Amino acid sequence: MITLYHNDMSVCAQKVRLVLAHKKLEWEGIHLNLRAGEQFKPDFLQINPKAVIPVLVHNNNVITESNVICYYLEEVFNQQALMPEDPIKRAELRVWLTRLDAGLHEQVAVISFCLAFRKQLLSRYATKEALEGFLSNIPDPSRAMVMRDMLENGISSPRLTLAIFAYKKLIKDLAYALESNDWIMSSGLSLADFAFLPYIERLEQLQLQELWQDFPQIDEWLTRLRSTDAYKIGMAEWHNQDYIQLMSQSAEPLPAID
Repeated sequence: MITLYHNDMSVCAQKVRLVLAHKKLEWEGIHLNLRAGEQFKPDFLQINPKAVIPVLVHNNNVITESNVICYYLEEVFNQQALMPEDPIKRAELRVWLTRLDAGLHEQVAVISFCLAFRKQLLSRYATKEALEGFLSNIPDPSRAMVMRDMLENGISSPRLTLAIFAYKKLIKDLAYALESNDWIMSSGLSLADFAFLPYIERLEQLQLQELWQDFPQIDEWLTRLRSTDAYKIGMAEWHNQDYIQLMSQSAEPLPAID
């Protein structure tokens, strides 16, 4: 029995649902409304004290961290393999996914909050007391510090500048990998494609397609992925149109990054 604690528009949850769909695995979902703070409820904190999703429960074993979950699914359910057979290629794939854990995941969150979600949260927690209460619920002090910076500084946050710079570098690297291949790995469709798809689509939803306007291979890669059943089941069926509209209506200008 597979149970997934997830959220419809979480990029981390999206990547796990893509893998589940690609492998045609049946699972039971427990959806958490992150903007309503359901991840801070005591019953979920017992499952993951870090108060983050996704969390996979398989045969009463709890697995956290989205990339770890994807590796686990690949190791336990070997149908429709998403890891190359060659050890060197497997190492190359792991390097790609490590980039997300090493900063790119947090940086897309910075971009999303600074451009689209900051005003919503400030409206929801309109008083200083309410805002401090929200921040105090975040178990990880470093995450709370980042959230405070984004809420207080918005597009003036230096974290946003660094995040845009990092994604410009990623786009160039993806474009280079896709110059002569349909997929990120020359060995074929892999965990790397499903891992990075939610992040690139998030930039698109934030109206940041300009970041790859000189790299048509990125749009071609997106088109190929969106034609898969995994995308239709793991992402498209879960699209929250209100959430997407909120992102698309962001009027905050991006800082110029060369």
